[in-house]
Amino acid sequence: MPTLNWIGKEKVINHHRDVPFKILEHIYGFNDAEGEKKEPVNSGNKIIHGDNLEALKSLLPEYEGKIKCIYIDPPYNTGNENWVYNDNVNHPKIKKWLEATLKAKESGKEAAIGIDDLARHDKWLCMMYPRLKLLQKLLADDGAIFISIDDNELSHLKLIMDEIFGSGNFIEYFSWYKTYSPSNLSNKSKKCLEYVMCYEKKRNNSRYKGLSKVNEADNPLIKSNNQKKTLRFPKESISSTMSEDFHFIAGKYGTKVNEVVLKNDVWFRNGKFEDDLLLESKFIWTQENLEQEIKKNTKILFKGKSLAPRYDKANYEPEVPRNLIDANDYVGTTEEGGIILKEIFGDKVFDYPKTPTLIQYLINFVCDTNSIILDSFAGSGTTAHAVFNLNNQDEGNRKFILVEMEDYANNITAERVKRVIKGYGDKEGTGGSFDYFELGKPLFVGENNEYLNEEVDTKKIREYIWYSETRKAFEQPKTKSDTPYFLGKKEGTAYYFIYEKESLTTLDYDTLSTIKTKAGQYVIYADNCLLPKDFMMKKNIVFKKIPRDVTRF
Repeated sequence: MPTLNWIGKEKVINHHRDVPFKILEHIYGFNDAEGEKKEPVNSGNKIIHGDNLEALKSLLPEYEGKIKCIYIDPPYNTGNENWVYNDNVNHPKIKKWLEATLKAKESGKEAAIGIDDLARHDKWLCMMYPRLKLLQKLLADDGAIFISIDDNELSHLKLIMDEIFGSGNFIEYFSWYKTYSPSNLSNKSKKCLEYVMCYEKKRNNSRYKGLSKVNEADNPLIKSNNQKKTLRFPKESISSTMSEDFHFIAGKYGTKVNEVVLKNDVWFRNGKFEDDLLLESKFIWTQENLEQEIKKNTKILFKGKSLAPRYDKANYEPEVPRNLIDANDYVGTTEEGGIILKEIFGDKVFDYPKTPTLIQYLINFVCDTNSIILDSFAGSGTTAHAVFNLNNQDEGNRKFILVEMEDYANNITAERVKRVIKGYGDKEGTGGSFDYFELGKPLFVGENNEYLNEEVDTKKIREYIWYSETRKAFEQPKTKSDTPYFLGKKEGTAYYFIYEKESLTTLDYDTLSTIKTKAGQYVIYADNCLLPKDFMMKKNIVFKKIPRDVTRF
C-alpha cells in the first residue's frame, strides 16, 4: 500500500499518546425552558471549548467506540488561512519554518506561504494525523467519518486516512455542489465542487440511506430488459383506476414494448376484480417478492385496460445516495449556509459556513434516531443545528458533541445553538439543551507527568482509572455493601482505587478485610502495599502503586 512521508511524520505517529489528559470542566447548561443555568442539564449534548486534540483525548473514557458518525470540516490549507494549532511538534525543519513565518509577521510583512510550499503541507499533516488517530478510537465499529475537503489536501488526506483507518474501509469521495455561482479567479476552471471523504471504522454491508421516494403508484412492475415470468395477482390485493365495468378476455394486453398476456378471463365489476389475475410479462419481481410486498401493504394498481401493473409501497426504503450531492438531494450551498447564519445573528459572523442540509443528509446515511454525532472542528455550530433539525423532523434523540478551540466558541458556536433552540427571526425554535465545557486541569503533573494532580476531583480520577483498566465508561457501582474504593467488576476482575488526597493509603490485611465483592482476580491501587507476595499470588491480587502504576494513555 502506498504511504506518505513528510517532514515531522515520525514525531506525530504516536503523538496522541503524549497529549496531556485534561479534565472537562462544566461551565453552564442551557435548555429551552430556563435558558442558561449553572447546573448541568445532562442531555448528552456537549459543546467543548479548547484545543481539539486535547479535547478528543478527554472524551475517550466516556466515548471510545461509541460515536456513530463523525463529521469534520478542517482547514483546507489553501495557503490563505490563519489556522493555528499548537501540537508541540518539535521537528527542526518545522520549527525553522514557523520561526521564519513569525519573523516575517513581526517585521510587518506578509508571511508568504505559496501553493507549492511543502512546509505548509508538512504542517497541515502534522496537525491532522494525531487528531485522526483519536477520532478513529472514538468511532464505533459500525460508524463512519465524513471529512469535508477540497483539492489542496485531498490526495494527502486519502493516504493518511488509508494508513490510520485502512484502505479497505474507504467508502467514497462524495462531491458536494458547494456553489452555483463560482468565482472567476482561476484561468483554468471555475470550482463548483468540494469533496466529502468517507471511511468506516470497519467496512460493513449496511445500506446507506439517501432520499426516500415520494411518488405514489408510479413505479412500473415491468421492465423491458427482464425475463418473462407468470405471476398470480390476488384479487383482494389489487385495484384499478377504471370507473366502468369490463370483461377481460384471456389474451394480449399492454404495449408493443411491454406486452402483457392474460392467462384467464376475469370480470372487473363494481370497482374490483372478481378473480385473481394470472399474467405473463417481463416482471421485475418473482411471485415470492410480490407476496412479500403485499404483506407489507404495498398497493398494486392497474391503470386503465392495459393490465400493466404498478406499485406503491407503504414504506419506501431510502435509495442509496449518489456520489454527487446537490439540490436534487435537497442539499443547499455555502450561500445557503451564509444566509441562515445571517438570519440567526443579523450580520455576517463567519466565512463559508456549511449549510445544515449537507450535514443532515450525511448524518442520515448511517445514523439511527439515537446516535451520537461528533464534530471536532465545530466552527459556527452547523452540526448541532443539523442534529436539532433532524430530531425535530422525526422526534429523534440524536446527540451531538462539538469541539471548538477558537475564542468564538461561546459567542458564536454556542450562541448559534442557543438561538436555534429558542428560535430566531420568524423561525420557530427546535427546543433542546446542551452543556458547555472548558478544557480544565491536567490529570498528571510534574516534569515527567509523574504525579496525580490533587486539584482534580477524585470522581474524575476514578473514571480515568476504570477506563485505563477496562476501556469502558465508568458507572458508579450500585452495591452499597462494599468499600467506597470499589470501582466495579468486569469479566471476573474486581477493581479498587484506594486513594485519599490528604493521606497515604496502604494495602494490608485490615484494608483487605473491607473488600466484600467476590471475584476471580483483584486489581487494587494504593500508595503502598504490605501484603506478602506469595499471599497475593495465592489470592490473585494485583497491586498497583499510585501514581507510578497508573496508566498514561
